[in-house]
Amino acid sequence: MVALNKVLIAGRLTRKPELRKTPNGVAVTDLLIALNREFTTLGGDRQQEVCFVDVVVWGKQAETCVQMLDCSSAVLVEGRLQLDVWHGKEGDKRCKLRVAAERVQFLEKKHAQEKSLESASCV
Repeated sequence: MVALNKVLIAGRLTRKPELRKTPNGVAVTDLLIALNREFTTLGGDRQQEVCFVDVVVWGKQAETCVQMLDCSSAVLVEGRLQLDVWHGKEGDKRCKLRVAAERVQFLEKKHAQEKSLESASCV
């Protein structure tokens, strides 16, 4: 049986990445990437929709993301789907599907990012 778990997305960050460390000292950061899609309905109307994707980045790559990226930075992420499962405060089972980044490419130079920040609405 063949199994393939590969994700490739390109979009813009909705917030500035923040670095944190695991108890073992491994660097980690979470990215929230907005993927915009424009399409035409059957009635001929142009519409837009946005899909928000959670991405986790580990190690040296996480440190680099925190240094180089800002809100609205354009990125290309290559990774795999990962299902995180945990128990909530009331003991209920919770889960979240996200992308575990294997490679993050920065699609803009710092000057272009500064210009896009002027028109961005980030949290």
